[in-house]
Amino acid sequence: MREWLAWASVGQATIGSSMTLPWLCLLITVSAFGLFFPAVITIAQSRGRAAPGATSALLGGGQILLGAAASPVVGMFGTQSPAPMAAVMAVSPTMGTLAAIATRRT
Repeated sequence: MREWLAWASVGQATIGSSMTLPWLCLLITVSAFGLFFPAVITIAQSRGRAAPGATSALLGGGQILLGAAASPVVGMFGTQSPAPMAAVMAVSPTMGTLAAIATRRT
């Protein structure tokens, strides 16, 4: 996989296409959501066992709120490059991981 990514990078640099590498990165990122998202929701629902409806509402509302907050942040840093989107897509899981570590049960 890394070799293919390296060749894609070389192709982008030599041909000048600005779409190949961002779309490849998006494909990998979105595919990872299918693997991790169900597990994260299951863990969150298990923590809120006493009030499953409220837990579900908070999860759904939180996802919408964070998505609505991230969209303008990407737009503030420009629309000519995929770099702002990549930065937000890198910072968001990092913050989520740090929150999960901070709130884990011992």
